[in-house]
Amino acid sequence: MTAIDLRISHYFSNQWLFVGILLMAGGIVMIFKVIIVGIFLTLISTIIITTHYRLAINLNKKTYHDYVCFFGFRFGERGTFEKVDYIFVKKIRVTQTMNSRVSSSTIRKEMFDAYLKFSEENKIHLLTLESKEELIAKLKELSTKIGTKIIDYSDGDPIEIKI
Repeated sequence: MTAIDLRISHYFSNQWLFVGILLMAGGIVMIFKVIIVGIFLTLISTIIITTHYRLAINLNKKTYHDYVCFFGFRFGERGTFEKVDYIFVKKIRVTQTMNSRVSSSTIRKEMFDAYLKFSEENKIHLLTLESKEELIAKLKELSTKIGTKIIDYSDGDPIEIKI
């Protein structure tokens, strides 16, 4: 197995995916009433639902392509690497402030980022999730395909995750 092409995540958030499903349903109904509007809504919903991030790695040529897949077209960066070192997880703190006319509130939470580290300083962001367990589960599948280990830096000290 020399070439690996992985679907990493959706391009649009879950809220937009829900809007895409609603637009698809509305578009199908509208096709029978006003065909142009129905086709337009179906096209927009198809874009929302099918656009996603992908990562292609060719282990023989030692190249990667980190891209967004949009109707089969690939937009993103290409690069080369000497070797795949490991996948690592780190903890991040996210802050969101919501303002209204009379008050503001701030929400703080911890999330987890996953990166694929190539040799030297080259790394690619893979995923960000709220649940560390869910992130590790997805990374184990990726790790076995690439043939590398997972290192967890979220608690400070590096801990290798058993696959």
